[in-house]
Amino acid sequence: MQTFCTIITTSHLPFAKVLLSSLQKHVPNTKLQVLVVDNKEIPTTIGLSVYSLNDFIDFPLFKEIENKYAHTNTDHFRWALKPLFISFLLKNGFSKVIFADADLYFVNDFSFLFEELNNHNVILTPHWANMNPLENEDSLFTVLREGIFNAGFIGASISGREAIDWWAKMCHYKIEKRKELGLYDDQKYLDLLPVQFPKVFIIKHQGCNLASWNIDTCKRELKNGKLLINSHFEPVFIHFAKDTILNILNKNDVLLKPTLDEYINELAKENFDLIKSLNILNHSTFNSMMYSVKHKLLVRTRLKRFLFKLAEKL
Repeated sequence: MQTFCTIITTSHLPFAKVLLSSLQKHVPNTKLQVLVVDNKEIPTTIGLSVYSLNDFIDFPLFKEIENKYAHTNTDHFRWALKPLFISFLLKNGFSKVIFADADLYFVNDFSFLFEELNNHNVILTPHWANMNPLENEDSLFTVLREGIFNAGFIGASISGREAIDWWAKMCHYKIEKRKELGLYDDQKYLDLLPVQFPKVFIIKHQGCNLASWNIDTCKRELKNGKLLINSHFEPVFIHFAKDTILNILNKNDVLLKPTLDEYINELAKENFDLIKSLNILNHSTFNSMMYSVKHKLLVRTRLKRFLFKLAEKL
């Protein structure tokens, strides 16, 4: 039995419901397991199973993680619960589990992701960031600081519990942003999984986890009216983090705009205003003539900066 899972507070229930809807649109019987960390009751939704912290009271490492993070940093607490939740589900009847951040939105068939877990213990998605310092030095440094893989998506089979439990121990040990120590919250530990454990598979499909951080390397193109990534891959899921949304609205990632509009509308059906929640200016601002001129000037500035840096290297 296979499933997706995510972790939210009650306020982010609309995201979980839209995530589930996007999954079921492509694979109708998909289920989503949701851990609600503030222990508030939420309405019943078909296909969505709800867990509370009370379900984890006797689960290994839970009390230690709760004591360390629950009352000091709620973000760290949620992140540290990711591997625990995956391990909990693998121990309680599921043979394959994929964790997805609640702000992921699926736009195509994802069945192949679970199929990879037939032969692999863990699956990871790279950030696919630009790692050429001559083109984008900041992007290279970000990957080195923050990690090769994105912690908003990770899948495991029942054979991968050892790796997931190790990740849980690392999250209990320390969740901090300390570049001098090579730490970046729960995420940087994922870089070690392919070395520490067998059958850890890196998803090569570049339509997975599209976001602001891979706009340079996962090029969006329209071919015969169809959106493709690097002329080959169909988009599978988009990570609508705030930077991704801003990148689309400011016209740096214009080909994802129709999907963002769809995402905004789906959240609106759940009475959730995405733009307002992110403290983004009314997105009609980005369609004004003044913004268009300003954007073109910024593009030229970036091009000049790139050429200058390139000349310095010669």
